[in-house]
Amino acid sequence: MSALESDFCVVGAGYAGLTAAYRLHQAGHSVTVLEASPRIGGRTWSAQLSDGTLFEIGGQWVADADAQPDVRRLMDELDVEVYAQYDQGKTIFVDSSNKVHEYDAHDSNPLKALPPISMPAKLDLGKAILSMEKMSEAVNPEAPWDDIKFPFTASLGPGTTREADQMTVQSWFDLNIISKDAKALLGAAIVGYTGVELGACSLLHWLFVLKTYRSKLFNLSGQAPGQAQQYRVRGGMRQIADRVVAKLGQDSVHTGSPVRQIAQDTSGVTVSAENVSVRASRVIVATNISMTNFIGFNPILPPDRAQLQHRVPTGSFWKIWLVYDEAFWRKRGLVGESISIYAGDYSPNARESAFDETSDKPGLMSVFIAGDKARDFNRLTRAQRKAQVLKEMSHRFGADGAQLCERITFPAVLPQNPEPDSYFEFNWSKDEWTRGDFAGCMGPGVWTGSGFGPAVREPVGRVHWAGVDTSTYSYHCVSGAAQSGERAAAEILAAD
Repeated sequence: MSALESDFCVVGAGYAGLTAAYRLHQAGHSVTVLEASPRIGGRTWSAQLSDGTLFEIGGQWVADADAQPDVRRLMDELDVEVYAQYDQGKTIFVDSSNKVHEYDAHDSNPLKALPPISMPAKLDLGKAILSMEKMSEAVNPEAPWDDIKFPFTASLGPGTTREADQMTVQSWFDLNIISKDAKALLGAAIVGYTGVELGACSLLHWLFVLKTYRSKLFNLSGQAPGQAQQYRVRGGMRQIADRVVAKLGQDSVHTGSPVRQIAQDTSGVTVSAENVSVRASRVIVATNISMTNFIGFNPILPPDRAQLQHRVPTGSFWKIWLVYDEAFWRKRGLVGESISIYAGDYSPNARESAFDETSDKPGLMSVFIAGDKARDFNRLTRAQRKAQVLKEMSHRFGADGAQLCERITFPAVLPQNPEPDSYFEFNWSKDEWTRGDFAGCMGPGVWTGSGFGPAVREPVGRVHWAGVDTSTYSYHCVSGAAQSGERAAAEILAAD
């Protein structure tokens, strides 16, 4: 085992860890980054099809600088460019009876811009969204455990933020939403954001997530200015990570180095991985909160932090890619997006993710399956999953939806994709060093449980915490991860 010395050590080479390391490097300090995976980038992973077309195995969207300032500032410094996500055309909607509709999600009339459910259901849905947004405005994202009275809303249930932490999102739905279609549509959206079922998610946690997106539900996934899927990164998300590592120096980043122990004393820390150890003044642990359980600490962590780590699960998601000869949906006036509230075997959301606007590129579509349905999907074989997806795409888009390209394939990425295919699937829950996506989700009573909330970010001696689970602006996205790295680096610089 090689022994290294640095001013600081960072555990994790996702965007939280890389941003922290970059800021410490810019301040004139030596930094060593230890990454368990054989690659950098965390839950971003840019790859190429057999014809060279880019696709993203992990995170792929960014917003503008107002909505996601931390990642956009980093990108500006590194000269990384963006281009707009294609958003022209109608959206496919599968209703509760499995009937397929088309609607214009960009209609200037907000009621017409909603999926084609009944007018009472639309009004019920609109009232529920407005109530949640208004409640979220009261949440302090820096300290969600603060007890703050909600402003007047037409909703039933909690009167304060702490009371909201005693409820699940499902129990609030049961009190406040009458229409089954409204419940199904909003519920599918929330599970699609968290990867956790409504009955396992604290209402306060969901309101906190909303607050970090400026208390607007559609900011979490829309393509309009300021919304989370507004832009793609030219050259792929990997561009950002690669350019940070180039600034740090390749010798500063050690992949394939899972950290097993962090020992601290009065003068510093010793961070021990399987093949390297680092002696440093302080360390930033930039991983999922739950993944920190795989690291031993000496002295052991205090009870609040140790028990918190058992209470913050990460969401369950499948991300599936399909490649077609062309983006056939555009010729039919469709944007390539589809959503479903049909309670069948699974009800995925699909989104066109074409590389650019040129006609000589193949058509790419990404499909997302979340929550319990994602875990149900785990129990199928790969061949069964592929058949299910193609059956559903055929149902939504006609025969073209099942006609994958025969000349272009995705690469083999073991173990989930054993050979090149025009169908590609990835589940971060199956990744040894991640075990879930997009971020931690608090159940009832965690944010406000005595000591748990502050322990999310509170340093333990010379050990500091980063990672998207610790972010307070644009939670569960790349910018939130970058924000957490900025904050952790500033903590260390102030402490030392």
